[in-house]
Amino acid sequence: MPKLRNRRTNARKTAVAVTGAAALLALLTACNGTATGSVSADGGSAAPAAGDSATATGSAGGSGSGSSGSGSSGSGSSGTGGSGSGTSGSSTSGGGTSSSGGSSSTGSVPACQASQLGYSWADPGSGTGQQKHAVVALTNKSGRSCTMYGFPGVDLVNSGQKWSLPRTNATPKRVTLANGASTNFAITFLVPAQGDSSDFTPTTVVVTAPNQRTSFDLPWHGGAVVLQDGATHPGSFIGPVGE
Repeated sequence: MPKLRNRRTNARKTAVAVTGAAALLALLTACNGTATGSVSADGGSAAPAAGDSATATGSAGGSGSGSSGSGSSGSGSSGTGGSGSGTSGSSTSGGGTSSSGGSSSTGSVPACQASQLGYSWADPGSGTGQQKHAVVALTNKSGRSCTMYGFPGVDLVNSGQKWSLPRTNATPKRVTLANGASTNFAITFLVPAQGDSSDFTPTTVVVTAPNQRTSFDLPWHGGAVVLQDGATHPGSFIGPVGE
């Protein structure tokens, strides 16, 4: 019987030892694990260790804030990029220049008006052979400079007939006249040859300045003219002013 009791006692001691060893092992494992980092000595939450995931998250959050701060700085930059506004300002300035160009255009030399011109013969008719020339002078009497460009209108008229002379294919040029200055244009016309029956004698030349509607009458001094009002290329025609 004493031997049996001793065996039971030894078995209990062994079990206690094994249990104690297991408890010690569990305690050691807990010391090396996250429990120590998660719980403080007073039972509260412990601060996370540097470099752990919470810190990394915190870093990322900080980075996010910084990024957002950068974005705000970017906005400011964009506002400073009020160089965009500056550009717009330049554009406005350009508009001003354009506007100034418009006023320059408004202040440019105006067209010569029919009512401000004097009409006279510079040469009532000269030349040799059948084709002759008569030259009309247009004088600026407006009191300021004016410009003319193009062809005048010319009608040869008598009591029963009117012939509107065609233009040449010469290229016109712009003419600027100071007050009191004159420019000319030429009327080329055919005089009748002996035995020519297709002629008429104008009494008046009706002159309309380029781009005007009001006409002025000059007496005709050139004599009889061959009437070619139906011809494709008549021998009588007018040239542009300033030619």
